[in-house]
Amino acid sequence: MAELQVFLPRLLCRWSLLGVLAATIALWGCGGVPAKGTSTTSSDPSTAAPNVTLTGQPSSVAAGTQVTLSWTTSNAAALSIDNGIGAVALNGSMSVTPSATTTYTATATGGGATAKSSTTITVSAGGAAPTIQLSAQPTTVAAGATATLSWNSSNATSVTIDNGVGSVALNGSTTVKPAVSTTYTATASNGATTITSSATVTVSNPPPPASVSVPTWHGDNARAGLNANETILTPASVSSGKFGRLFSYLVDGYIYAQPLYVSNLTINGAQHNVVFAATEYDSVYAFDADDSTVGQLWKASLLAAGETPLAGGNPSPWIGVTATPAIDLASNTMYVVSEQKTASGGAFKLHALNILTGAEKSGSPVAIQASVPSTLPSSGGKLTLTTSCLSRASLLVTSTSVVFGMGGCGPGWVLSYDKSTLKQTGALNTSPNIAGYGQYPGAGGVWMGGAGPAADSAENIYVTTGDGPYDGSSSWGVSALKLKNTDLSLLDSFTPADQPYLWCRDSDLASGGVSVTPAGTQIMVGGKRGVIYLLNTNNMGKMQTNDAGAAQWLFWGGGQYTGPACTDENGNSLTPALIAPYQLFSTGAWFNGSVYIGADPGPIRQFTYSGGKLTPGTVSPQTSGEYQSGIMGTTPFISANGGTSGIVWAIDHGAPLQNSSKATPSSAVLRAYDATDLSKELYNSSMNGSDMAGYGIKFTSPIVANGKVFIGTGHDPTTVANPQGELDVYGLQP
Repeated sequence: MAELQVFLPRLLCRWSLLGVLAATIALWGCGGVPAKGTSTTSSDPSTAAPNVTLTGQPSSVAAGTQVTLSWTTSNAAALSIDNGIGAVALNGSMSVTPSATTTYTATATGGGATAKSSTTITVSAGGAAPTIQLSAQPTTVAAGATATLSWNSSNATSVTIDNGVGSVALNGSTTVKPAVSTTYTATASNGATTITSSATVTVSNPPPPASVSVPTWHGDNARAGLNANETILTPASVSSGKFGRLFSYLVDGYIYAQPLYVSNLTINGAQHNVVFAATEYDSVYAFDADDSTVGQLWKASLLAAGETPLAGGNPSPWIGVTATPAIDLASNTMYVVSEQKTASGGAFKLHALNILTGAEKSGSPVAIQASVPSTLPSSGGKLTLTTSCLSRASLLVTSTSVVFGMGGCGPGWVLSYDKSTLKQTGALNTSPNIAGYGQYPGAGGVWMGGAGPAADSAENIYVTTGDGPYDGSSSWGVSALKLKNTDLSLLDSFTPADQPYLWCRDSDLASGGVSVTPAGTQIMVGGKRGVIYLLNTNNMGKMQTNDAGAAQWLFWGGGQYTGPACTDENGNSLTPALIAPYQLFSTGAWFNGSVYIGADPGPIRQFTYSGGKLTPGTVSPQTSGEYQSGIMGTTPFISANGGTSGIVWAIDHGAPLQNSSKATPSSAVLRAYDATDLSKELYNSSMNGSDMAGYGIKFTSPIVANGKVFIGTGHDPTTVANPQGELDVYGLQP
């Protein structure tokens, strides 16, 4: 038995490859004692080494994307994960959103042992970046009104909007009510990348006082060319780089007439600053002067059924409204002269429009007709106004009358109408008995380079006349006339001593307008000869040797020379006079003891005015072809805040539509200068392509009101059958 007990273990040792029993025996050795080099371990799991496995899916993501961490353990008593996660269940999963590439490590403990497992999540910042688009509607609101901000984002985990809006949904909209013009910025983020989008809500200022208006040509009846109540535009703001073209309005014809402006008008239940434009297609427009999204407030056609504008040669292709209308602010009435083709032929009409609606007022329109006795052989004893004349001179509204001039048809006309009844009160013909001659057979036309009759404080009326005869009694070619407001009877006159030669040379006075000096005791005129005349209103001087009757006369600039010979219609050789290499198709603008006058060709020149005399001063620069020959009229307009912040504005027409050289028309250029020193150009619209205006139109001038500058131009060339006009609006960019 003892032998068997010794033998059996030895046998089993030989079968040590036979499974679990053999392995157990091997632990004890083949002698029934523990095998050499081994130790015993309890088979109790609580004392086994722990195991852990940690995974992350997906293992590579864009910033802001969620990842699932999953883990399993065995023989573990506790498990924790780093990076702020902490203790977790022994088996499980959870979501994390790493903002950058992160390695997560799970640590399992148990039985006095520790096991770890790690997984790395790669975060790519260049993956699907967030996007955001913010918009505002409307973009311009009145003070106290609301706008809606709308936004859409993608690949974002958060969106915020500044200026008090705060955190918002990833996509949505909200209303805002800014007190001032405000730019809102939306910021979208996905944790690693942010992106922004902005939208501006412009808050329009409340309409300024109604006194800030430009109701007539060159601002007022004195034709001063000054708005001294401009508080927004200053030399600093205009030269800051933030001034430019804000928008343009298109109209149905060329704008030869100067725009007009009235502030604080209530139209359709809302207050507006209103700019008015009249066209050669016989239309008048009222536009919101500040907000192009409001745009047209009304449009009035001056054509009756079946009528069209006159087919024109100059202007071309249509002649409708050429003369600048005038507004009577007391009655909210705009007076307009139109030309049109009716069933019976060409006709002039005088209209009285309600500026709040565009509707014709009671008794409007009336046909414009006039005739005067004449001894001309072809007249049959009576000279009659026809539509061969052109209504070029701007309208004047006095306390009682509407006054305007006509020319281009031989003798000139000045007509007046009662502004309440529209009944004619006066008709003056400038040469009813003597005809003109030569290439330009004028006889004292009243066209005034697009300017209008001027009036002093006593409402005496002043006009200039074109080429034509002079006899000191009924023929008043190349003259300045003083007329009575009520019936246009002649009160006084001035005629240059060289009138016969100037007539022969087409060097008349009517190429320029009349302006009344600030004190009201003198008027200033100038014409194609290049001479400026100061005339006393109480004694204009008539015709005297060496123009001794003028208070002062001087050439605008230098370079004058003795003109070429000229022979009159009777074959008489006339004594040549001094003439200049430039002409005046303009009217001066007055500010702070100076007057500013443009020439063709040539810059704008400042003249100081003191003691009833003019002294030449600074001139605007000519460095890049400014104001070349043929621009046909550089009439400045001045904006200022009282006696400060003076800016001289002018249109450089370049090659205007229908220019004399038949050159391809060019864009008009708006220019601005420091009134204290014309050598300092503050701005011109050719600086930026987005500021370019329409085609230049001869004799036109700008106006300035409440931070805006308005100019009338052509949108299309004359080769277009029905060319559009363009009203360009400039101001400070938001």
